[in-house]
Amino acid sequence: MPDSDFRELFDAVAAVGRSRSGWTRPPWSAPLREAEEVVVAAAARSGLVSSHDAAGNLWLTDPAAEAGLVAAGSHLDTVPDGGAFDGALGVVSALVAVARLRAADVAGSERLAVVSFADEEGWRFGTPIFGSRVLTGIYGPEVLDRVDADGVRLGDAAPPDPFAARGGYRRLSAFIEVHVEQGRALAPAGVALGVATSLAARSRFAFVCEGAANHAGTTPMTERRDALVVAAHLVLAADAAARAEPGAVATVGRLEVEPGGSNVIPGRVTGTLDVRAPDPTLRNAVVAAIEAACPGVTLTDLATDPGVAFDPQICAALHEAAPDAIDLASYAGHDAGVLAAAGVPAGMLFVRSPDGVSHDPGEHADEADCLAGVAALERALHACLAAFPPNAG
Repeated sequence: MPDSDFRELFDAVAAVGRSRSGWTRPPWSAPLREAEEVVVAAAARSGLVSSHDAAGNLWLTDPAAEAGLVAAGSHLDTVPDGGAFDGALGVVSALVAVARLRAADVAGSERLAVVSFADEEGWRFGTPIFGSRVLTGIYGPEVLDRVDADGVRLGDAAPPDPFAARGGYRRLSAFIEVHVEQGRALAPAGVALGVATSLAARSRFAFVCEGAANHAGTTPMTERRDALVVAAHLVLAADAAARAEPGAVATVGRLEVEPGGSNVIPGRVTGTLDVRAPDPTLRNAVVAAIEAACPGVTLTDLATDPGVAFDPQICAALHEAAPDAIDLASYAGHDAGVLAAAGVPAGMLFVRSPDGVSHDPGEHADEADCLAGVAALERALHACLAAFPPNAG
């Protein structure tokens, strides 16, 4: 594929789910299916066939392909009112790189594949990186009872039996994910690309703060049990605990106040807490400090990931393919990290984000940098075909 094909395919995907406030393609939704149809049509022009596994992951493979796939990809779902690059850049880059290698008829090109994972963002049901976590056995049927903000069960929105896809990661001998940089390390370094060395340890929790709803005007301050005040203590405790540990971050990303009247003392507040750190010990220390500061609040685990180091052979292949790239550690969750933790040789390549904006309509990467990422991915995939034979997966 020429560079113009990258531009046309990326623009076609970016046209789906777009509104004035950003891009929204929820998991298992009509906009997501429309974006998938765009890449499926492009894949077909390169002789790749499409199939969804039971969890909703989209696989684009050679008709003769079975196991031992050398794959690249990412995801096509977005956060609400998100940006155009997160996930989509990885899928489009993978498809263009694979198409180029197939067109060149490189040895073993029938093993090349593209994967777009289901519900990577996980915002709707609190199930981040759903598709790869189902494949690797991290999620089980208990998550099907989780509900979204409208009370819809995951089990009623997802495919009928997603866990029939468990073990599907064994089809892979190697996997590389291209992703827009989330942060701003590459621009100050004056380089377009970064090779991921590791993913941080991460945990996502739900919490409930209980109080007592009452009249905002007639209830004395000494008699109030304001659930939002309790939640405010948790927000401040999370901020303080993360600041106290080098490299840690903590975020209360969602608060829902009940009953929600302007003249009613909040009686109940539910929310989410996200904690990340370079390693599990440091992450656990932050969580413990938050719990100690808020003894009346119970944290319910939604998702936990210990972090992972990426395959050194793939990292070396990416550095050889992009000699100017620098090493980066990532604090975001990615499907490549889930696969790496399950034993799949995996790696990631980050494309410079000039402003460091992510999960926002302002998210951006210059086209020249994106094309440099595609070229590096193409070279690295070619190298992986020889380095990771079918029996290596």
